[in-house]
Amino acid sequence: MKKCDRLPASILGGDPFNQFRFLYRRELLWKLFDEEYCYSVMRAYYEAGGMAFDLSFDVNTRLFHRLLADTGKPLLGVGNPTWEQGVFLNGRYLQYSRDRIIRTLVERLWPKDIAQLVKEELSRSAVLVFGYDPQAPLLSDEEIESIALDAAAYLKRLSLFKDCEIVLFGGADADYLVSLGREDIVAEMVNIAQRQGLRPYLLSQYPSLVLPKMEKIGLDVEGYAVPLNKDWSWFDRESCLEAVQATEKSVIAFMPLASGGLKKDVRGALDWLYQVAGVESILFGTATAAHAMQTAMIAHDARAAADEKRQKEGEYAHH
Repeated sequence: MKKCDRLPASILGGDPFNQFRFLYRRELLWKLFDEEYCYSVMRAYYEAGGMAFDLSFDVNTRLFHRLLADTGKPLLGVGNPTWEQGVFLNGRYLQYSRDRIIRTLVERLWPKDIAQLVKEELSRSAVLVFGYDPQAPLLSDEEIESIALDAAAYLKRLSLFKDCEIVLFGGADADYLVSLGREDIVAEMVNIAQRQGLRPYLLSQYPSLVLPKMEKIGLDVEGYAVPLNKDWSWFDRESCLEAVQATEKSVIAFMPLASGGLKKDVRGALDWLYQVAGVESILFGTATAAHAMQTAMIAHDARAAADEKRQKEGEYAHH
């Protein structure tokens, strides 16, 4: 597949077609088990000019291959291996120790303000990302040192994305590793992905903490994927925005319309992301063909407007 030098303005998220169906339009839950319906959403996005697809599991990878065959176009597959990436602690995937990890971060390693925010608020309001058992045993320094990447398991997970060009690796695994001081494993994951011919982007739910550390060590990634929109991010929007604006690498904003009010002004929300935050692309989830088409077209126009605005400002500054 021909290398895409610049990311498309948008990437269609695969979550609605996988385990997260319940988060997208509950009344369409059963349709999202129907591969023909899911394919119709992907096809509508393509017909509106969308060229990039987020792929995590067999079902949407299979549908992506079908779309490739049907269109004959150089579509961009974006592999998203989620959390079974081969990072192990005590013989189990790192995620199975999340209670112990998050409590250790809250009690021992995170800055006091972030630790307090997670402990008192986010662990209750954002359970899927920050919830943990406050009675879980803390990790010992020896256990943290023992965390390791099983390269064979990581390669097996990456093999699902053999037809992809980009991989959004890391996720919670990377957030935990960086927070625990094991950036060496994140760098190892980058090297392995590159040897497979993939272009790595680090996905992080904790960008205000993780991105500055990755920039400091010079992690060899093409860019980052972070949760950011006009109203919100974790841990807070302003610190995330600062981290995004500080890097010269490409940034993909996921959850770009996650705050309820933003859907009333999609163009305004995306103008802010492309012009103010300076992101290169958005990764959005949808359960309907109409929304897929609308968002693809708005994203294309909004980024083009941001490009034109920057070009005019550059010309003005030069003169």
